[in-house]
Amino acid sequence: MPSLPPAIELASTGRGKGPLVVGLHDLGKTGVSMQMELSGLGKRFRVVAPDLRGHGSSPIPKAPWSVDDFSSDVSRVVKNEGGNAVVAGRGLGAAAAVAMALGHPDTVRGLVLTGLGAKPEDEPRSDQWTHLAQSIRDELGAEGLALATEAFGRRPDWRKALSQVTVPVLVLAGAKDRVVPPAAQRELAMWFPNGSFLSVPDTDHLVPGKYLVDAVRSLSGSPAVATRAA
Repeated sequence: MPSLPPAIELASTGRGKGPLVVGLHDLGKTGVSMQMELSGLGKRFRVVAPDLRGHGSSPIPKAPWSVDDFSSDVSRVVKNEGGNAVVAGRGLGAAAAVAMALGHPDTVRGLVLTGLGAKPEDEPRSDQWTHLAQSIRDELGAEGLALATEAFGRRPDWRKALSQVTVPVLVLAGAKDRVVPPAAQRELAMWFPNGSFLSVPDTDHLVPGKYLVDAVRSLSGSPAVATRAA
């Protein structure tokens, strides 16, 4: 079970009424980007998209950070909305969503994940994330983004714990993704008891938002759009 660090108040945007959907952006993005990607949900859902810590208008608390910090922040947002959510996340947002399902299971009723593999970074790759974070500091002066980059590069090995996540999970991968290959994302889906996987043809790392929208609808009771991971 991951640690449950204290949460901070995140800046967020919300629209619509209905079942709660939370959109979590990737490194260097903001909640506005996820609102745009999930705009196809219309007004039948309550869509909330926070700026993750270190991004947009959200605070930059003291270092170091872990992915569990991100999950605690977002879980506070969900609890303030008064319920649980289908959480859709890209990259860093996907990692935070997984950590939510493990550490704050009462806040999650389904996961839509993209841009995340099953395995943690090995030492060479973790070092690359550390070097990237330092470059962000030196060249951009963006401490919040640098700290988030370091946290993402140090994310834990959740694989054996994912059997605890009983909510439906849909993992989407671009068939031509060279950043996080489809095989790595399929493996992530396989670790969840109720995990499914969808390979999006002719698509690289950035799966179009319409697939996220379809996935959220699928987990909310509409016809399924993916097959069971196998």
